[in-house]
Amino acid sequence: MVSRIGIVQLTSTNNLLNNLNKVKSYISKSLSDNLDILVFPEATDFISENKQQSYELAQNVNKDFLSPLQEFIKSLNLNKLHVFIGVHLPSTKSPETKIRNCLLLISNTGEIINNYQKIHTFDVPKVDIIESNLVEKGVELPELQSISDLKIGPNICYDIRFPEQACYLRELGANVLLYPSAFTMLTGKLHWDILGKARSLDTQCYSVLVGQVGQHNEKRASWGHSKIIGPWGDVLLELKETEEDYGFLEININDLEKVRDGMPLFDQKPNNMF
Repeated sequence: MVSRIGIVQLTSTNNLLNNLNKVKSYISKSLSDNLDILVFPEATDFISENKQQSYELAQNVNKDFLSPLQEFIKSLNLNKLHVFIGVHLPSTKSPETKIRNCLLLISNTGEIINNYQKIHTFDVPKVDIIESNLVEKGVELPELQSISDLKIGPNICYDIRFPEQACYLRELGANVLLYPSAFTMLTGKLHWDILGKARSLDTQCYSVLVGQVGQHNEKRASWGHSKIIGPWGDVLLELKETEEDYGFLEININDLEKVRDGMPLFDQKPNNMF
């Protein structure tokens, strides 16, 4: 069976309505391409100018971004398109001080059918970036999502640096790994491509790297360079490097199975050694 994966590269700002309108526009644009899934970046709902603004905006995401998006998708009467989208939601454990960084799966009927909360927060004290000061760490492992013949493992941004999570998803049966992200310019230039190829080679999966791009505000910019990498480590689709863009890839899972049959890594792993 052939499946189609679409990806959208955005420059989100602190304006929820503008970001929502962009999402609606790209969903509408994708309809003629008969996609199975469409993947948006981490923090599609907003990228703020400071910590306090992030907290305040997150309190309004359900009302001003997510619910209208669900209603829009429902109104399209879609047969199969499912949307993965990165958003911020209020914390359920520390609602007065924290928010959640989540990847939602919205069905063709507008229903939220999966919510993965980012496990690995971007904490780099030496450069004074500590995401966990505001963002509550996820504690539940990601769950595999089955759409068409795609077995999709959800991850978010910094998760890409942890091969254990990717291999865990492969053990569950994943053939596609999602990495919606907002990579910094420095780490993007140095590591984005390498990490994506490494996770594909580790797991023999398609790795879907969907990034925020460009200047969000005076203090914040993202690397972009969104792409889909095949199970052999080859780049199969690339979007524009430095601006908003959309594209899709048609894949046949039989191609992935040929890679795995030719080099059966997960059949050769010694039990209980690592």
